[in-house]
Amino acid sequence: MSTPLIVIGAGGHGRVVADLARAAGFEVTGFLDPSPALRGAMVDGLPVLGDDAYLASAAPGSVLLANGVGGAGKPEIRRAVFLRFAETGHVFPALVHPRAHVSGNVALAQGCQVMAGATLQTGVQMGANALVNTGAVVDHDCRIGAHAQIAPGAVLCGGVTVDDGAHVGAAACVIQCLRVGAEAMVAAGTVVIRDVPPQARVAGVPARTMG
Repeated sequence: MSTPLIVIGAGGHGRVVADLARAAGFEVTGFLDPSPALRGAMVDGLPVLGDDAYLASAAPGSVLLANGVGGAGKPEIRRAVFLRFAETGHVFPALVHPRAHVSGNVALAQGCQVMAGATLQTGVQMGANALVNTGAVVDHDCRIGAHAQIAPGAVLCGGVTVDDGAHVGAAACVIQCLRVGAEAMVAAGTVVIRDVPPQARVAGVPARTMG
C-alpha cells in the first residue's frame, strides 16, 4: 500500500497540486485548511480533513505532504508552511506532472513542484519547495533556489540563476546567464536583460525598477 499524501491548503493552488499529485501516481487523501467554513467540506472530490492540528498525532513517516499554499502575494506563508513541517521530519516529495518535459539530468530537491506543460532542460537544479508552474520553460543549466517560483508561461533562458525566494511572473522572460537575486520579484510580462538585485521589484520591457 502506498503512503497517503495530504495537500496543505485547499485554495486554487492547492487544488492544482492535488491534481498534480494524483497525476504523478500519489494516493491523495484530502486537504488541510485553516478555514472553518471548509471544515468537513468536499473540494474537487477530496475531503478537507481539518487544519494543521490534524497532523499532531500523525507520525512523519505515516503520511506525505504537498504544499498547496500559493505564492502570489504571500510567499512568506508558503515558505513558513514548508519549513514548519519539514523541520519536524515530515516529507514533501518532489511532484512532477507526467505531461511536463523533464530531462534525465535534472536535480529536484524535496518539495519541488513541476506543473503540466512545463519544460526543464538538462542541467537544471531546483531547490527545496521551488515551483515551476504551468507551461513555464527552464532551459539548460538554470539554478532555481529554495522557495523560488517560476509562474505560468515564464521563460528562463540557459544558465539563469533564480535565488532563494525570488518570483518570476507569468510570461516573463529572463535572458541567458543572468541572476535574479534572493526575494526579488519580476512582474508578469517583463523582459529581463540585466541582473536583478536581491529584493528588487522590476517590471516592463526591458525590466526597470518599480516605484
